[in-house]
Parts: sequence; C-alpha cells; structure tokens
Amino acid sequence: MSTTQPQPMIQIKNLYKIFGPKDKSYLQAVKDGESKDDLLARTGHTLGLKNINLDVYPGEIFVIMGLSGSGKSTLIRHFNRLIDK
Repeated sequence: MSTTQPQPMIQIKNLYKIFGPKDKSYLQAVKDGESKDDLLARTGHTLGLKNINLDVYPGEIFVIMGLSGSGKSTLIRHFNRLIDK
C-alpha cells in the first residue's frame, strides 16, 4: 500500500538573483564561487540571492530571517512575483 506524498505549495530550486544590466553574464562567476562583495567591486552588480532551494508544504509556516542585505525582501518579492526574472 503506497501513500502519495503531498506536493509543495511553493517550490524553489537553484534560485539566483543578480541586480544589474548584465546580470546573466555574471551568473557563472557567482556559481563558481565569486562573493557578493567581489562581484560588486568587479562589475557594479549586486548579488541578491544565491542558490536558494526551498519547499513549502500545505500547513507549514516559515519565518524568513537574516541580517540586513541578506536577501529576505528579494526572496519575498520572488514569491509574490514582484520580481519575475
């Protein structure tokens, strides 16, 4: 007898967000380990989110917390589609 697993209401896999006009051209450097500070100094682009993976299932409650500038607001804006790319 098998039971089906519930599906997540929100599922995020490998989410990155870089702010700047040439964001896609610097994605691989971030994936290769370039830091937020180094990316900003080298390119003027800001790393907002790096490799976010999250599943939220029905009935779960999450708190998103972190230091100033850690990407909390950026992540929430992705949830509610204020940031689409």
